[in-house]
Amino acid sequence: MRLAVIATLGVLFALAACRDETDAIGQFLDGDYNSSFKSFLRRADNGDSAAINFVGIHYYLGLGVERDFGAAARWFERAARAANADGQRNLGVLYMRGWGVPRDNVTAYAWLLQSSSQGNRRARVYLDSVEHSITPNQTMQARKWIADQLQLPGEPHPAVTDDRAQP
Repeated sequence: MRLAVIATLGVLFALAACRDETDAIGQFLDGDYNSSFKSFLRRADNGDSAAINFVGIHYYLGLGVERDFGAAARWFERAARAANADGQRNLGVLYMRGWGVPRDNVTAYAWLLQSSSQGNRRARVYLDSVEHSITPNQTMQARKWIADQLQLPGEPHPAVTDDRAQP
């Protein structure tokens, strides 16, 4: 009897989690951005990296919240550090364009490379354009920097430009 109750509770929690995910995406696709934002924010608070990225998308596009590239960058960085390839790509694009963060093609390259290495095809397109704007030395520095950053837990760390040598 006790095992049946535990199993039933487990199924109910799993269904609730799936329902919330479906609701947030459905709300987003239906244009109910206020509800979608709240749903994704709830999931993000529980550590869901895809939801963290979607909160960033809300800020990036100004859907359900005021458009704020700085806030988008902070959320994308949280997703990126949680190994979310979409968050890594999105953060790389912000660095490439200088939206909400200082423009920095080396940091952009680092995040786009990481995203691409996880199979994100859209990151590869951006990576192809940004890698022609940095030197081979900067490419090596970016690779080392991203490897170091992904091993460090906690708060965001300074961008590559803070301590890299000039070519």
